Amino acid sequence: MTTLTGPTPRPIRFTADIPGWQRILETLGATLLSEHPGWLVYQLGGGRVALHAASPEQPAGTTTLAVETPVDLADAVRTASAQGVPVTLEDSDHGPAGHVRVDGALVWLDAPTPGDGKATRPELSTLQIWYGPDTGLLRDVLEGLGARPRIVGDDGRWTDFSYDGGGLAAAHLAETGGTELAFEWGGDVEEVLRLLTAAGIDGLLIDETYGRTVQVADPDGGPRIWINEQQTDLYGYTDASGA
Repeated sequence: MTTLTGPTPRPIRFTADIPGWQRILETLGATLLSEHPGWLVYQLGGGRVALHAASPEQPAGTTTLAVETPVDLADAVRTASAQGVPVTLEDSDHGPAGHVRVDGALVWLDAPTPGDGKATRPELSTLQIWYGPDTGLLRDVLEGLGARPRIVGDDGRWTDFSYDGGGLAAAHLAETGGTELAFEWGGDVEEVLRLLTAAGIDGLLIDETYGRTVQVADPDGGPRIWINEQQTDLYGYTDASGA
């Protein structure tokens, strides 16, 4: 498969509390790359996150999946389309962008955010999660946009992906479609809890069967945000990164 080269995930989190999100991201080492009214982009150790002021059309607590590509957008759209990705080049409120529409979900393909700032903590990576009843379809779209399979659940419910530009994404089996912003920590996740606690941010350490995670209070009052420790126990999973 010919896929895009050098892509970076940059999910868009719509929020009514931009300062609350800034506090979390900066506590965990993210660096502000770009700031415009109602639109901020942060560089993480792996991947990026955009914060967008919420509106009635884009309510607080929702996440849109997005990928930045260093390839010319028109060329990137042609490359992804040739792999069967239902993508079109359209105008947006910030200029041309590739729009992928799959089962009601929208994925943006964007030009890179200007700036070369580096995160102060390399451990934190973006993990944008895509839920749906047909994970095969979601996987095909993610791969067509340049993601590479990393860890695959043997039961087919979970596949996560890495990107050449850093950051992660995952396809997760669910009865209904949806998207979620989560994160991965490439080290002892108890360090996340220590950092959050020192900053006065509510965090909770959970020990799951596949690994540990810290759940941090959502500034918009929704379900807690997950920060997963990088998975090392592969029982029931397959490492596909070398395939």
